[in-house]
Amino acid sequence: MDALMPRLPSLALLTLTLIGTAHAAPLTVWTHYQRADANWLRAQAALYTRRTGQPVQIRTLPLDQLGPQWAAAGAGGPDVVVGVPDEWLLQVRTLAAPLTPAGPQDRAGIQAFTLGGRTLGLPLMAEAMALVYNPRLVSAPPTTWKALTLELARQVKLGRQGLVLDLTDPYTQAGLFRAYGADVFGPQARSAAPATWGLAQPGALKAAERLRQWGPALLRNRQPERRGGGPGLRGGPGGDVLAGPWELPVLQQAGLEVRSVPFPVPEDAPQGWQPFVGRQAVMVSARSVQRKEGAALAGQLSSDAAQVALYRAGGRLPSSPAAWAQLADTPELRGFGQAIRAGAPVPARPEMDAVWDPWQAALGAIQTQPQRSVREILGAAVQTISAALGR
Repeated sequence: MDALMPRLPSLALLTLTLIGTAHAAPLTVWTHYQRADANWLRAQAALYTRRTGQPVQIRTLPLDQLGPQWAAAGAGGPDVVVGVPDEWLLQVRTLAAPLTPAGPQDRAGIQAFTLGGRTLGLPLMAEAMALVYNPRLVSAPPTTWKALTLELARQVKLGRQGLVLDLTDPYTQAGLFRAYGADVFGPQARSAAPATWGLAQPGALKAAERLRQWGPALLRNRQPERRGGGPGLRGGPGGDVLAGPWELPVLQQAGLEVRSVPFPVPEDAPQGWQPFVGRQAVMVSARSVQRKEGAALAGQLSSDAAQVALYRAGGRLPSSPAAWAQLADTPELRGFGQAIRAGAPVPARPEMDAVWDPWQAALGAIQTQPQRSVREILGAAVQTISAALGR
């Protein structure tokens, strides 16, 4: 017995060490981020581990599988989920734990992830459409509709193809509809009366008629090319591009000098360009037994410094105004920053799917069925929405 006594302190020390290790169980992070964004996340995880001593395990899933697998995972799922889009808010409301923002600086970002008075995510990034142009081809920023149309006419005269623009995409065209006062997913969309829905509003008719009037003379109706920036910005047979910030790294890697401005709207539009603003956030799983540690990691990932680092890694723009202030000297971002400030969040509403597809079909018909009036096309879309929602 006496021979065993000297070993007791070592056993006590071993027990304490094991207890400490148990408290440092890894945090499990799920994300859809890849390539440069994934490198950013790994660097942030390593920083968190150095600061706290707690390891972080990262699992990457495709975006379309992230939500369903999180819902099905139960207690064996993630502690933290990185890159949750704001339009998922309704679907993940029972999966995410409430979080306390560090401060009120990013009101719009926090509001995008707040439901029923509970903040369910801390914003990481934001994006919105803006007009991108090559200053070597465009002499002055096209900040008004008149300036834009004159510049596009000049580009066409030089053998280029004006503006590259997807006329059939609701996300791309939402800013124009809102400029004419048609908030397709706004308060009108919740009314039981189809005549008051956004697509049935006079502003929607004006926006849709404008899309038809633009025509092929100044526009190239397609999505921007994602490899090499498209011929227009390189000076070939193209022109300016209405694009999202996800295009910027491709353009810059192609060696192009680019600038951005908010898309100008026609003079008869009563409001300015108000595009959809998409955001992504960090969320902590409500099923996690490490919610406190997960909230600490979420706070780090959504900090101003981390948001700037995410932009520098892969081009995802910050949500926080304070983070934006650190990028004030980046001229290619100015138009996107203005668009984010002026825009509206992507709606997180049950009506979204029932409205989005008919809206997209109507935009396509406006361009491909000239024998039908714009009023008839929008009316058919409203009827389809009404039938889908049972109203």
